[in-house]
Amino acid sequence: MKKRIIFACTSGIATSTIATEKVKNYCAAHGIEVDNIQSDVATVQSQDGMADLVIVTSKVSYKLEKTPIINGVPLITTIGEEEVLAQIVNILKGN
Repeated sequence: MKKRIIFACTSGIATSTIATEKVKNYCAAHGIEVDNIQSDVATVQSQDGMADLVIVTSKVSYKLEKTPIINGVPLITTIGEEEVLAQIVNILKGN
């Protein structure tokens, strides 16, 4: 199964890159191939519908109409990381 995820942070480079690697590895272990798009939180709203999921590592005050958003901060702090990774897989598998 192949899924597209947008990873976004303030700059589109730093923390989202860390989250990308963790999510890709975890998803691969669960049979999901991830096609990733790096972005920044200011651009994400214009990318609604371009992916199966958006993971943000910066605070956002908006919701998208077509794409679920997950708070990926635990992927950076590691506090609650396993729960977030499981939530990501559940969303991508349609559970």
